[in-house]
Amino acid sequence: MKKVLIIIISCVLITSCGVLGFKSYPTTTFYVKNNSNETINFSSTVLVFPMSRGPLTRNFSVAPNDSILTRQVDFKKEAEPQKWFLEFKIFPNDNVKTFDPNKPENWKKWMNEKGKPCYTFTIAE
Repeated sequence: MKKVLIIIISCVLITSCGVLGFKSYPTTTFYVKNNSNETINFSSTVLVFPMSRGPLTRNFSVAPNDSILTRQVDFKKEAEPQKWFLEFKIFPNDNVKTFDPNKPENWKKWMNEKGKPCYTFTIAE
């Protein structure tokens, strides 16, 4: 009986260590910044885990000279932020210059006050 109990406790401990995050990724935050004097609208599609939920598309509106939080997720450090979005569609606005979210140089990486990675995409100027 004691052996069975020890084996069960050991299995629970090993499993919980994996769940608690020995191989977890840091929580990464994605912002979209609008440096123009016009409101910018866009939609983004991302994968939602577990994969059974499939892709999720959300619409956003960024006020002039403002930024918004678009996503917070556990993200691999070496992964490229522009590849996290399956689709990133900026709705046309003839009055402003917009940037391509698929280019890695348009995503600026920085660390927040807790040392967690953040990415900011400047959508328009």
